[in-house]
Amino acid sequence: MSGSGPTPAQRLTLDRLADVLVPEGRNMPAASTVGVSEGLLDRFLDAAPALAEPLLSLLDEAPAEGLDAFVRHLASQRPGDFGVLSTTVVGAYYLSAEVRRLIGYPGQQPNPLSVASEPDYLDMLERVHERHPGYRECS
Repeated sequence: MSGSGPTPAQRLTLDRLADVLVPEGRNMPAASTVGVSEGLLDRFLDAAPALAEPLLSLLDEAPAEGLDAFVRHLASQRPGDFGVLSTTVVGAYYLSAEVRRLIGYPGQQPNPLSVASEPDYLDMLERVHERHPGYRECS
């Protein structure tokens, strides 16, 4: 993660909040168990840097006790802040190789497009070409 990342105290708070959102259950690990507040958080924030500042502010604001109530308050009264927290936690959670293995998701796989196997694709392109008056051949 570029710039200054979360402090150890903010990471601990995120672990505790993450377990409120994603507790252990149904053969799935809790968010803190897979390291949501560690390297997964850093990877997530590298992909979504706009969430870093609001997330760190939320982590500083979170109380030491009563995290369930804090999360419920965010969900009902501050949906934007709840969105920052939940998107971060769930996004980092699904970056875990263990979680992806448990849900049977191998991650993004290459899926090359073959024009021969997609005849509708050519029909679609032909219709677009025919109706667009500004089309020019590339030279």
